[in-house]
Amino acid sequence: MHRTNGWIAALVAAAVALTVSLVGAGASVGTPSPERVDAGPTVPTARTPVLDNRCKRSGLDVPACGVLWGLFTTSQDYGAVEKTIGRRFDIVKNYVDWQPGVTFPNGTDRRLAAGHRILDISWNAVDYRTGAKISYQSIASGQWDASVIRPEARALKHFHHRIFIDFNHEFDSRSQAGHGTPSQYAAAYRHIHDVFRLAGVHNVIWVWVTTSDRYHAKQLQAGYPGSRYVDWVGYDPYNFAQCHAWPWHSPYRTIYPYYRWLSHQPGMRHKPVMLGEYASAPGATIGTWYAGVAAALRRMPRIKAVMQFDHQTPTCDFRLQSNAGALTGFAASATSAYVLGTAG
Repeated sequence: MHRTNGWIAALVAAAVALTVSLVGAGASVGTPSPERVDAGPTVPTARTPVLDNRCKRSGLDVPACGVLWGLFTTSQDYGAVEKTIGRRFDIVKNYVDWQPGVTFPNGTDRRLAAGHRILDISWNAVDYRTGAKISYQSIASGQWDASVIRPEARALKHFHHRIFIDFNHEFDSRSQAGHGTPSQYAAAYRHIHDVFRLAGVHNVIWVWVTTSDRYHAKQLQAGYPGSRYVDWVGYDPYNFAQCHAWPWHSPYRTIYPYYRWLSHQPGMRHKPVMLGEYASAPGATIGTWYAGVAAALRRMPRIKAVMQFDHQTPTCDFRLQSNAGALTGFAASATSAYVLGTAG
C-alpha cells in the first residue's frame, strides 16, 4: 500500500501546523481587493508538453542553468497539469510514511520517473494510518534498520533513476513535535544516510527541508545533519496573506528572507537550494503573483528546484485551479526563459 490516500489527513495536519509556525517576511505590498480579479497571462489548454529544463546537470541533479520546475498534487495527475501549462515537470513530489514492509517508489512513481521526471520523496517518521510518531532516538539506535531502513535501501538500490529524499521535512514545525530534539533528528538523519551508504545505494540525493522560519535559528542549526550528509538544503515559503489575516507579500518578499539566512550558515551557504513546498493564498492578484515567481527566482540564483504545493488545507486553498489566474500565472513562470534555462 502506497500512501497517496492514507497520508492526506496527516498532510493536512502538517499544513495547518505550518500556517502557525511560519513567519511572513518583508514589507507588505498591499492586500488585494476582492472585487478586482487578475486573470494573469492567457495560456492555451490541452497542449502537448514539449518543454522542460534541458540544462546540463551535475551528479546531484543541480542544473547548470535555470530551475527544476516541480509540483505536488493530491490528484497525482501530473500529466493533466502538464498539458495545460505546455511543459513537462522536471521534478514531482510525494509524501511517504514509515511502515515496516512497505517501500517506495510505487508503480505511479515509477511511471513518472520513466517519463523523465525526477522523484522527490518526503519520507516521514509517522504512521499515517494511526498517527503514531516514530522517535528519532529509536531510528538512530538502529531499532528500525531491519524492518524499514534496510528494505528501503534495497528497493532504491534497484531503482534505476536518481531520487531526492528529504527525511521528516519541517522538523522545526509544531506538527513534528513529539519525535525528539533537533540534535536527535540530526542523528536519525545521519543514521539513515549511513545505512543506505553501507548498503551500496548511490542514487539517492539527500535534501534537508525546513519551514521558512529563520527565527528558529538555534533549532535549525542543532538539527542540521552536517554538510557531509546533505546534498541540497530546502525550505517551504508561503504567502499566507488573507488566510491568516497577514499582509500580502510578493514572491520575492515571500522567498528571500530565509534564502538570505541560509547564505550565512556554515555548511549550508554553498549548497544548492530547493523550495520543498511553496504557494500563495488566493487573492485578486494571484495570477500576477505566480507569473512573478520566475523573476523572483532569477534574483536568487542558488535556488535550483521549486515545488508548488497544489493542495487545499482547512485554512487555505493552494490549488492552482481554484482561483482565476493562478494556473495561468504559474504556467507563465514555468515556461519562462529563465526557468527553462534558455535565457541569454
